[in-house]
Amino acid sequence: MSVNALLRQSCWLAMLPLLFGCVTANPGPGARPVTSDQSSMRATRKFEAVLASYTEARKHLDAFSAPYYDVEDDLDEFGDYASPEYFARAKRICADALMQLTEVDPRALESRARRTHALFHEDLTVTLRGFDFPGELLEFNQKGNRLLRYMDDANPALTNFPFDSVKHYDDFVKRAEGFPAYVERQIDLFRRGMERGVVHSCPIVDETVETYAAALEPRVEKNPFWRPLMVMPASIGDADRARITDGFRRMITAVIVPGYRKLDRFLRREYRPHCRADFGLGTLPGGAEWYRHQILVNTNLPLSPSEVHETGLREVARIRHTMDAVRKEVGFGGTLQEFLRATRNDPGSYFTDAEALFAAFLRVKEDVAALVPRYFSARPTHDYAIVSASTGQSAAGQYYTPTENHPEGRFVVNTINLKSVQKGRVPTLSLHEAVPGHHMQLALEFEMKDRLPEYQRKMFGSNAFSEGWALYAEYLGREMGVYKTPMERLGNLNDEMFRAVRLVVDTGIHAYGWSQAEARAYMAKHLAHDAQDIESEVNRYSVWPGQALGYKIGELKIRELRQRSEAALAAAFDLREFHDVVLGSGTVSLRVLEQHVEEWLASKHRGTDDRSGGVVPSAGGH
Repeated sequence: MSVNALLRQSCWLAMLPLLFGCVTANPGPGARPVTSDQSSMRATRKFEAVLASYTEARKHLDAFSAPYYDVEDDLDEFGDYASPEYFARAKRICADALMQLTEVDPRALESRARRTHALFHEDLTVTLRGFDFPGELLEFNQKGNRLLRYMDDANPALTNFPFDSVKHYDDFVKRAEGFPAYVERQIDLFRRGMERGVVHSCPIVDETVETYAAALEPRVEKNPFWRPLMVMPASIGDADRARITDGFRRMITAVIVPGYRKLDRFLRREYRPHCRADFGLGTLPGGAEWYRHQILVNTNLPLSPSEVHETGLREVARIRHTMDAVRKEVGFGGTLQEFLRATRNDPGSYFTDAEALFAAFLRVKEDVAALVPRYFSARPTHDYAIVSASTGQSAAGQYYTPTENHPEGRFVVNTINLKSVQKGRVPTLSLHEAVPGHHMQLALEFEMKDRLPEYQRKMFGSNAFSEGWALYAEYLGREMGVYKTPMERLGNLNDEMFRAVRLVVDTGIHAYGWSQAEARAYMAKHLAHDAQDIESEVNRYSVWPGQALGYKIGELKIRELRQRSEAALAAAFDLREFHDVVLGSGTVSLRVLEQHVEEWLASKHRGTDDRSGGVVPSAGGH
C-alpha cells in the first residue's frame, strides 16, 4: 500500500480516517458547457479560487504535516491535532468550501476544471458526512498513530522533513516543544472514547504499544530520534554542529522519552483495562451505518456489505481453481490447503537475511524496467529507492509518495520480519508498490505540476483508484511475463487471493460479527501467508474498516473498463494508449474514471482521440 498516499487523502490523517466517496447529485465531468467561452473562463477562475482557498487552509490545518506540504513557516510547530478546536476547524474548512462551491455551475466550467469540480464536490460531501461518526476516537492504532509518524520523521530513509540546513535542524528541535501538549490531548481523546464505549479491541492495543517502543530507549545515541544527526550535512560548521547535537540530546532526554513513556503508561495501565473483547464496528454505537459509510468512502460505490461479501466469495472460488492448477503443475499430491500449508511452513520459502531480500527486489526492478516501454508510453522521470522498514510490525511492502523535499519514490520493504515476504511474492509485491503500480501512478501524478492543481496532486485521494491500479499492475505482470516460475505464479495468485479474501473478511468482521479467530482461520484456509502476517492483516482490517475493499473493487473496475475498450475498438485498441487515459488525469474516483474512458472511446469513434489532457510520454522515464 502507499503510505504517503494516505496523507494525500483529503480527510484521512488531516481530517480523521475519512477517505473519499462518491455522490451522484453533482453533474459529472461529461456534462457539456452551457455558456460562452468567456463565461466559461470566468466560472473556471471562480472555481479555481475556491479550490485554492481550500487548499491553502488544508495545508495549514495540521502543522505536523508541514514537511509533506512543504510549508516552511510551520516546520517548527507540532500543531494542535486531537484538540476539539482542531476537529471543529477541520469540519469548518470543508463546510465553507462546499458552501462556496454551490455558487459555481459545473456546466459552465472548462473540461479539465469540470472533472476536478466533480472530485472536489464528492470529497467534501462525503467528508462532512464522516464527521457524524467518531473516527477520531479510534484513529490512534497499530497501523497509524502520531507516535509512529513522529519516529518516521526522524528516520532519514522515510522522512519528509528537510534535514538540510541549520535552520531545519533547529526547527525539528523547536517542534518538539509542542510534543508534551499533544500527549495530553491524545490522552484526553482516549478518555472521551472510554466514556462513550468507543475503544479498541484488546489485541489492537497490545499491537499498538509495540509500534513506537523504540522511542522509549533512554540511551540517547540509540534512540531513533538521534538518527538525523547521523546525516547532518558537511556544510554545517563545527559550532552549529555542536549546538545542534546538544539540542537533540536535551530534546530526547527531557521531551521525547518522557512523552512517549507517559502515553505508553496510559495505554497500558488505564486504557488497556477498558479495551473491548469483541471486534469490528458492528458492536459499536451506530456501527452498521458507520461501516456502510466506510464502504462508500473506500470503494467510491454505494455497495452494501452483502454485495461486497458475495463478490469476495465469487472471486475466492475463481482464484482457488487457478491456484489448484499450480498445485497440480508442481506435482503436489495433497489438497490445495495442504499445498499452501506446506509452502507456508517450508523454510526454503523465505529469505534468511536482509541482503538476499534486497537483491531479489533489485533484480525484479531491473527486469521490469526493460519491459515497461512495451506497455507504457508515459513513465515518470524520477526513479524509486528500495529502503528498509522501521519496525517488524510494518507491512511486507509500502510505498512513500514523492514530495518536494524527496522527489524520488521510496519502496519500503520489511527486512525485520523476514517471514512477511515469501520468495515467490517478490515480483508481485514489487509490481504493486513500485512499477508499474504505486510509483508509476503517483510519481507521474506528482510530475503533472502544469496540468493538475495542488489539491489533486497532494490532497485528493481515491483508495479504490490507487489501490485498484496497483492490483491491476500485479495482473498486468502476467502479460508482461514477470512471473517466471510456478512459485512466482503462485505468489501472484496468492496475493490476488489475498485481496479477494479481504472482501470476505472485512465484511465478516464489521457486518457479520466475525471474531478475530474466525477471520484468521478463513485467511489461513485460503492463503500461503505466515501466521504472524495473517494476524497482522486481520488486526489491520479491524482498525481500517473498508480500506481493504478498495483493492479488488478498484481492480475489477479497471479491468472491466479495459475489456469494454477492447471490445469497442477491436483492432484499433492500443494498450499503452489505454494506460495513458487511466493515469492521464491523476487520481480520480471510479465514477469519474469510467466517464473519462467513455469520453475517450467516443472521441476515438469521432476520430479526434481526445485523452483530456493525458500524461505526456517520457522517453527517458524509469
